[in-house]
Amino acid sequence: MSQTLDPLWKALADPQRRRLLDLLAESDQGVLELAAHCGLSPATISHHLHVLRAAGLAAYRREGRFRDYFLQPAALENAAHWLSHLKQRRGRPGWNQEAYREQSLARYLQGSRQSLPEHPRQRQVVLDWFHSLLERDRLLSLEELERIWGPHARPWEPVLEELLRQGRLQQQERYILVSD
Repeated sequence: MSQTLDPLWKALADPQRRRLLDLLAESDQGVLELAAHCGLSPATISHHLHVLRAAGLAAYRREGRFRDYFLQPAALENAAHWLSHLKQRRGRPGWNQEAYREQSLARYLQGSRQSLPEHPRQRQVVLDWFHSLLERDRLLSLEELERIWGPHARPWEPVLEELLRQGRLQQQERYILVSD
């Protein structure tokens, strides 16, 4: 469907054509009237109207020697439908961050768990989850980390190294301080 909308996006990309659509939404108008409103030559208006007609956004009615142009809202409805479809594919308005986190974590936990995800955002989701398993401001021995993280990651040391590098954990001799 998006390819059939390409002429529409091209037509809407130009601010002069958007201005013409605004004027046509108010009332049917001829080339000379539109030219007077926009301060453009009739030839330029005719060119823009040709692009709008090709995109299905405008049409005209002949009255003698004159053509009255009018807005064709069906093309806009097709575009709105396509945009709505895109929006619904994510399940909610905007970027569905919670669903992304859940999917990334599920992918990691259902996989081999032998290494952290390569993708930076997915990697951070997994690291955030491991960090959330720890109590804040607590000193933990490596044995305690093994007990907490071991069932979820083999090996779990890369998780420790990455969280230390990020400053979310601090090493104090043989213990790890949970910060952040």
